[in-house]
Amino acid sequence: MPARLLASLVLLCALLGLVPAISAQGDELVLEGELTEDESEVSFEFTLEAGQIVTVSTEAAEDMDTILTLNDPDGEEVARNDDEADGITTSRLIYVAEDSGIFTAVVTGYDEDDLGDFTLRIRFGADFGLSEAAEPLIEQQVTLDATDSSVEIPVDLEAGQIVVISTLALTADLDTLVRLESEDGTRLAENDDRGDGSLNSQLIFEVLESGPYVVTVTSYDGTGIGDLLLSVALDPQAEPPFNFASIEGTRIAEYSGTLDDDQTSVEYTVELNAGQTLLAVGDATSGDLDTVLSMNDPEGFPVASNDDRGDGTLNSAIAYTAPAAGVYTVVIERFPRSDSSGDFQLVLSSVDASVVGVLLELLDTTVTLSGPVEIIETANYRLHYTLEGRDATTPEYAQEVADTLEEIYDVQVNQMGWREPVRDDTGLYPAYIADTISDGGALGYAKTVVVTFDNPNSADIREEQAARAVFVIDNDFAGLDKEASASSLMRATITHEFNHIIQFGYDHQEGLAWMFESTASWIETVTVGNDQDATDYVTSDFEVPELCFTTNEQDGYLAYGQWTFLQSLADQYGESVVVRLWENSVPYDGWETLTQTLDSVGTTLPAAIERWRVQNFARAYDLAPFFERTVWLENTITETGAWTFTGAGIQELGANYYALDLNGPHGFSLDGEESLQLVALGVTGDTVEAIPLGSKGIFDGSAYDYAALMVFNTTVPKEPGDCGLTDYEIRVVETSGEVPAAAYTFSAEHFEPLQ
Repeated sequence: MPARLLASLVLLCALLGLVPAISAQGDELVLEGELTEDESEVSFEFTLEAGQIVTVSTEAAEDMDTILTLNDPDGEEVARNDDEADGITTSRLIYVAEDSGIFTAVVTGYDEDDLGDFTLRIRFGADFGLSEAAEPLIEQQVTLDATDSSVEIPVDLEAGQIVVISTLALTADLDTLVRLESEDGTRLAENDDRGDGSLNSQLIFEVLESGPYVVTVTSYDGTGIGDLLLSVALDPQAEPPFNFASIEGTRIAEYSGTLDDDQTSVEYTVELNAGQTLLAVGDATSGDLDTVLSMNDPEGFPVASNDDRGDGTLNSAIAYTAPAAGVYTVVIERFPRSDSSGDFQLVLSSVDASVVGVLLELLDTTVTLSGPVEIIETANYRLHYTLEGRDATTPEYAQEVADTLEEIYDVQVNQMGWREPVRDDTGLYPAYIADTISDGGALGYAKTVVVTFDNPNSADIREEQAARAVFVIDNDFAGLDKEASASSLMRATITHEFNHIIQFGYDHQEGLAWMFESTASWIETVTVGNDQDATDYVTSDFEVPELCFTTNEQDGYLAYGQWTFLQSLADQYGESVVVRLWENSVPYDGWETLTQTLDSVGTTLPAAIERWRVQNFARAYDLAPFFERTVWLENTITETGAWTFTGAGIQELGANYYALDLNGPHGFSLDGEESLQLVALGVTGDTVEAIPLGSKGIFDGSAYDYAALMVFNTTVPKEPGDCGLTDYEIRVVETSGEVPAAAYTFSAEHFEPLQ
């Protein structure tokens, strides 16, 4: 940092009476401050030039929630951040200066109790993980919007240079993608996610020929909008990804074509001899195409598959040694959960059998730690960690993770009866400790690396979509807005993510995608006791019960929060019903997976969902004291006449709840689709009664301590997530007559009047 800037900062802080401890570390300032009852706002001033990037962040005690504001030279607010990432209460903002001058960083507390010492870090530039030898070529802000969904930036490069192209999203949930092309439009390299748990991208490419190139920045699906920072730098210490063109072999065939909405996949046959190894390489040559390769044996069974081949691109490659002679089928398709399109090139070659191992090693090394790797081997795991860099942890924490991994394996596999997931070639499960939370990442994640199709640990069943996965967990859980300790969060995350690895051993492409997160969240509640983190997500579902079951269109955590449906089933049929659900994912897919499971216990999907919606009303769960709210109260019916929803309607398998404040029996009828049904709910003493009324019926709410009416949509969507709104009107009249008997009841121990 220039001495002039440091001196100016010290002087300004002294004039403000702050006199913070200031130290310059390269291009970073480290400043100490304190929020007190008398000084609830602390300001720091520094100089920026127009176009300069600055990263400003706070560090404080775990129970201190900071708010960080940046004002321009005119005193106008230009950036603001409350929580650095989901669950992290310290603050962090990145800003590109529009004008030159003196800017002011202001630190306050979220509320009056957020007081204490804090550290403010001001870094001039953005941290893209480059080495000290890196030479920046471009650092600029890029905006993606409906008009410019992708941005192209020219850059001149020389042969032998290693170029690193990185993005850092400034807009939450923006999933970026970067691409490098030659001047004639040939795609050379591409990256979607850099592999650190965030949605940011990083592409490393070794330049073979000097000349002009084009850097393209877009979002993964081509529709994402928002702001991001783009860095193009030369870094001689960066390690380029594997070059598939370097594999030697004899070319068998070469194909080209187009994949789009009209043609989503193409099949090609190839005749192989016993022991012959085929390498299939599928490259997108235009558009935003995300290729997937698969291969079927002569009997039609899948034997190989790959989505992203491990070189940082969205391209695919498979290598397979034929155990028997015959005609095999290679299929190239676009990623099934996207509408990407473009031209492709498919090259089939006969190669040495060792190439199979080369490709597997590429997929297994998708997690790179920031320092020298230490390893702990247990009976079932190989745990990788480091003591240096951003991923640094401690030997004690690493051992605690290793012990917990073994404990969770025993509980889920040996005690609960889940099928053992797919192991790697050494007979272990690879696991990593890394910084997954910074830059908006998750507490941990499980990532499929190899599709094995059949799970060798289930000798009596031949799976078709089983996969092997790696497990990654955060290195310290620091800075989260959670009361739980790091040890508790670690235990919840391990049992959650290991259940994902188990799921992948059944079917990593189950069409009812809701099952993945709902099951992993439910498993927390039945395996780690008070260390579970799943109750935090219930609010996401209880706030919007009118939404279609299994949809996540309005809340990314809805599937997490709907673990209560699995608990509702377990309460009736035992915990083994959840294991059975995943067993059914092998022969079935989508709704059929769930309906076959429910049929085996003598119920239907609408009936099971209706009962669950009532159980949610009653809050009849052992963990309900940890729920932060009740199901959403749509309205309170206080008189006769017509009543309806206050929102937008009700979706398939969704529910609306109305409190009743009426004296004596009343008749209730629905004016709307035949699929809509009424369920009267009465709370008295320690019992919640559920009385199905159909489209109309009589109910006396005044006979209970608390009464409500639930409108339930029995329609099952054609496909999971394919949902639409339905209107209705409730007509209320005074009447007399017999009230139907309750069909079922729940405990009212944890019931609360609706919010």
